[in-house]
Amino acid sequence: MELGGFQTRFEGWSRGPAFVVVAVLVALIAFASWSPERAPAPKLRTSEAQHSDLQLYRDIIRDVRSGESYYDAAAREQRAANYPLKPFYTVRLPTHATIYAALGEPVMIGLVWALSAALIVAWWVLLKPILQLPLLGASMVLIGGGLGGLLQPMTGLFHESWAALLMALMIALRRPTRAWPALLAGCLALMVRELSLPMILAMGGLAVIERRWREAAGWAAIVAVFAGYLTLHGYWVGQVIQPQDPASPGWSGLLGVHFALKSLAKVTFGIQLPDALAASLLLLSLFGWASVRTGWALRAFLLLLGYGAMLALFARADTFYWALIAAPLSFMGLVFLPKAVSDLAKAMRRTPYPAS
Repeated sequence: MELGGFQTRFEGWSRGPAFVVVAVLVALIAFASWSPERAPAPKLRTSEAQHSDLQLYRDIIRDVRSGESYYDAAAREQRAANYPLKPFYTVRLPTHATIYAALGEPVMIGLVWALSAALIVAWWVLLKPILQLPLLGASMVLIGGGLGGLLQPMTGLFHESWAALLMALMIALRRPTRAWPALLAGCLALMVRELSLPMILAMGGLAVIERRWREAAGWAAIVAVFAGYLTLHGYWVGQVIQPQDPASPGWSGLLGVHFALKSLAKVTFGIQLPDALAASLLLLSLFGWASVRTGWALRAFLLLLGYGAMLALFARADTFYWALIAAPLSFMGLVFLPKAVSDLAKAMRRTPYPAS
């Protein structure tokens, strides 16, 4: 069977570099699968007495739907549940709650499913020219596994779910000659969750590197609009906070790679697998994305690597749901692994010196 009509980064490599790549990959997998149970367990609340984040979001949406202003509702509910209100970005942007309140949870659940279906179709269209049907089907199964956690009715209450779907769609829709669908999806993701900003900056940076100036200008415009929105948000939050309101404990959890991988597994079908196996598959998927010599694969790789690093360095055990941002594409890179391994194997078999 043809392993894929795409180029990997290992085609034409010599034996030495190929051995180094394989050795590093084996070492990383060994590290990730070594005693992963020692990593902190992701949890939705820090104690049984505390509201879950999901309940907090539901309470705020209910209040907004009843006619209360978003900022008054958010401040009151976060204060009542002993959630921090300082700094200002501990209060979520109003986009998500306002739309939920206007449309209702059943409609929003339907929109999550519709957006997930659009995401699958977009990746099918992108990959169809380069993958034969068995591998193409496998890629859809893998993206479905990544979407598994997002399709639960309650998961749409997480702002990260919408950012995840929109950014995965952004990567699939982007074309070098037609960037506006990707720009639109990225803009929507950023207006829902400010954690989308690093990936939006990466998209703009890659456009600059590739000398696609109109696209780069589009990403810059999105960041400028968001900066204005965030400034207003900070001002409005400042109107409702009180001196005695609690401050955030910070985002310097340093919980490590095992926690990041365990969190990703928890929000995907990886929750059904042993921790060591899920961690190994996630790393192999990341390697698969890194192996493909295309712009969309590079962007997917940066998304997964970047948000994985964010989880490892900054997340707390009760903010594990940041992993939702990387969930849709987290296992899909496995479909590129056969071609990458084949090219590495050819490199390692290559005679270092031509026969005389």
